[in-house]
Amino acid sequence: MTIGTPGGEWNVPLIGADEVRGRQERARRVAAERGFEALLVVGRSFYDRPGDLAYLSNHFPPFPSTVFSDGNRGMGHAFLLLPVRGEPTLLTDPRRHRADLVAVEDVRAAADLGAAAIALLREHGLAEGQVGLVGDDILPAAFDRAFSRELPGLALEPAGEIVAEMRRIKSPAERDLLRLAGRCADAGLTAAFEAIQREGVTEREVCAAGTAACLRAGADFVRYFRVHSGPWSAAGSRWPQAMDRPLRDGEVVALDAIGAVGGYGFDVNRTAVKGRPSEEHRELLDLVERATADAVAACRAGATAGAVVDAAMAQIGLSRWGGSVGAMMGHGIGLETVEEPYLAPGSPFVLEPGMCLCVEPGVFVAGEVGAVIEQEVIIAENGEPEIITPTPTRLW
Repeated sequence: MTIGTPGGEWNVPLIGADEVRGRQERARRVAAERGFEALLVVGRSFYDRPGDLAYLSNHFPPFPSTVFSDGNRGMGHAFLLLPVRGEPTLLTDPRRHRADLVAVEDVRAAADLGAAAIALLREHGLAEGQVGLVGDDILPAAFDRAFSRELPGLALEPAGEIVAEMRRIKSPAERDLLRLAGRCADAGLTAAFEAIQREGVTEREVCAAGTAACLRAGADFVRYFRVHSGPWSAAGSRWPQAMDRPLRDGEVVALDAIGAVGGYGFDVNRTAVKGRPSEEHRELLDLVERATADAVAACRAGATAGAVVDAAMAQIGLSRWGGSVGAMMGHGIGLETVEEPYLAPGSPFVLEPGMCLCVEPGVFVAGEVGAVIEQEVIIAENGEPEIITPTPTRLW
C-alpha cells in the first residue's frame, strides 16, 4: 500500500484531490447542459450516506446525524455548493473537515447548516436561480421548509442522477480501494469462521472476532457484522446484528461483513456451518453456491441486471426452495454499501465495464434456515468479471 496522507497516519492509497476536481468539472458540464446554474449536494455521516458529497469533495461528515435544536441544526450533515461557474464551497457542521484530504478551498463550518446554505445561495446570486439538488432523499425536511420559506424564488430541482451516473463506473483508483476492501472483509470472515468452530461460542463472540479482524486489516470502520445462527440464519437482516445465543453443532450460521476502506465499501455474505451440516442443509448450501457462481458468470459488459437474476433463478427456481428466494439479488457498491444498479428481476439496466457489483442470490426459509453467498465483482471489458472477494465460498 502507499501512504495516503502527508504524515503517513493512514496507510491506504486514498483518492487524490486531482481526481476529485476532475469529477467536479464533469459534474459542472452536465449540470450546465441540463440548465442548472449550480448543484447543491447533500451528504450524511461517513458510515451512512456520504456518497455524492464525498465523491465531489472528499469530505466524509465525521459525526452521527443528531436531533435538531435551537443551536444545532444539521450535525452529521454537510452541503457542497458547486456553481457551474466559480469555485465550490463546502459547508460542514462544527466538527469541521480534514484539510489534508478535502479538495475544496472554501470550507465553512456552521451550527445551523440550513441557514448557512441559504446565505451561501444568496451570496452566489442564486436566490432565484435554477439549482439541481443532489441528495433529495436525504435532505432534512426542516431544511427543505426553510429553503421554501426564505428563498421562494429558488427553483431547487432533484438532480441526483447527474452524480449517480458518474459514480456507477469506478476509476482505477476506486477499483484499487474496492479490492483492498474485499481483502479486509476476507480477514473478518476468516476470523469469524475460525471462531464459529470453538466450543461454546456465541454469536456475539463471533461478531467481535470478525469485527476486530476487519479493523486490524485496515477498515475505516465496520458498520455491521451480522452473525445469525440456527433458525435465525433465515433472517436476512435481524436486529441486533449478534446476540448471546450459543452456536450448536450442525447449525447454519449467516455472516455478513459491511464496512469500508479508504471510504470504499465492502459487503460480503458467507454462510458457514458449525461442524458438519445435515444432508438437507448441505443440499441447500450447494444450490446457493451454484446460483451465485452462475449469476457471477452472467455479469458481463452488455448484459442486463435482469439477466444476472435469471442466471441465479435457473438454479434456484425449479428447486424445492424456489418459493423462498430473497427479495434482492444484489446491488452496486462504492462510496456507499448499496448503490445503483439493483439486481432485480426483469431489470433492463445494462452493465458496463468498471462497474462494481455485489451479487447475492439467497434462500430464506422462515424460522428454519437461510443461505447467501455473496461475491463482489468488477465488470470487465470482455469476458467474465473480476471477483474481488477472496474468501472461500464453501464454509461447510
